[in-house]
Amino acid sequence: MLRCVSRPVLVALTVLPLMAFRMPAASESPESLLYDVRGAFVTARPTVPQELVIATDMLVDEAVRATVRKTMLPRTIISVRIDQISRLPLMIGSRHEAKVTVKVIAVASGDPIAEGSFRTSVFLLDNAGADRALAQRIADRITTEFRLDGPGRPAIVNALFP
Repeated sequence: MLRCVSRPVLVALTVLPLMAFRMPAASESPESLLYDVRGAFVTARPTVPQELVIATDMLVDEAVRATVRKTMLPRTIISVRIDQISRLPLMIGSRHEAKVTVKVIAVASGDPIAEGSFRTSVFLLDNAGADRALAQRIADRITTEFRLDGPGRPAIVNALFP
């Protein structure tokens, strides 16, 4: 009886790590989605707090200004739209979440090149500084995705406060 149960468990434990492994496609270039971001602006619905919009705009703009590309890349601007925010009260603290849409627009033609959206959230014990913390999360995600040289936090802080 133990053998009948142990074989499927052994197979599952062997196969699961292999299922997570993925080889990148040969034609996939890691630099294909890299742009020379020349500017960014942040917009939001009227229901989104103004402090969140201003803080996000300042943080993303700092990252754009700090970035210098050594190779010639397509010049773009990015449009960040905070579509929706929500606050979920928990037993201890609350979770603040935002849905963000980012458009990449070519400087030369004004045509949109790419568009994507993501959700990000932050857990806080109190509501003081919630907009600033959520703005930092949004800016961190944009900085990471576009490989901007923003003022980042040290690695130990990232480990403690993901």
